[in-house]
Amino acid sequence: MHPCVAAKIKKQWYLAQVNRPTQEDVLALREAAVEAARSASLVLLNWVDAANDDLDIRSKGDGSPVSNADFESHAVIAKALASTGIPILSEEGRLAPWEERQHWDWVWLVDPLDGTDAFVRHRSGFAVNIALCGPEGPALGVVADPCGGLIYSGILGHGARKETLQGKLWTPLSPAPPTLPYRLVTSRNERATLSELLPPGFRLDEVQSEPVSGALKFCLVASGEADMHSRTGPYMEWDCAAGDGILRSMGLCVYDAQTGEPLRYNKPNLWVRGLWTSRIQR
Repeated sequence: MHPCVAAKIKKQWYLAQVNRPTQEDVLALREAAVEAARSASLVLLNWVDAANDDLDIRSKGDGSPVSNADFESHAVIAKALASTGIPILSEEGRLAPWEERQHWDWVWLVDPLDGTDAFVRHRSGFAVNIALCGPEGPALGVVADPCGGLIYSGILGHGARKETLQGKLWTPLSPAPPTLPYRLVTSRNERATLSELLPPGFRLDEVQSEPVSGALKFCLVASGEADMHSRTGPYMEWDCAAGDGILRSMGLCVYDAQTGEPLRYNKPNLWVRGLWTSRIQR
């Protein structure tokens, strides 16, 4: 990032600690997040042809895999966003304790390699997630699809768009109206039946389900290639904040499956115990 741009963003952010960030602030922060996601995507693509031994795949405490690609992507994003002065919660970074986080009004939620399992098995179906969350949830969401060559982004009040990984072309997301049968996308690891996954108000004969990896499910809903996303298994906040931010920019909401309320972020416990969203309102 150019030093002048970085200085402008940092100045805007310090002002935002006293006053809610202006739309100009968030527009500038979107550009920073998109550039961070673009750089991380190029890093991950460099690892696509790497042997598993070079990736140095390990298991984390929860049994999920992590690799050198995760750590390198995290380092690139953390460096790119450091100039904003906004705290970063990344899956592969330092997890600040709640005693510290409870004083954060705004935070970056980052998954530097969303879908690591798909990445290490197939080298596909992975994404980069970056969200800017405030007291009311994500004001900005960015999801990069490195293999698809696309970056999706959305700002609350400004709609959503997709652009090429090369950054030469962008178009607004304006999906066609949904038609029957409605397409529901869910996790490849989802064990619930379709009847358990259905959002409220829908019948089994209206919906077909399909497994899709990672945050790309949110992008499919945003683009109109899918109509709803539901999951009963657990997510972490950084798994869904960026996709939630994109959908909120389009007037859609992602709901907590347990409470029926919109998802909340930077909670004492960062787990999300099931969610659903639909672009069909009933």
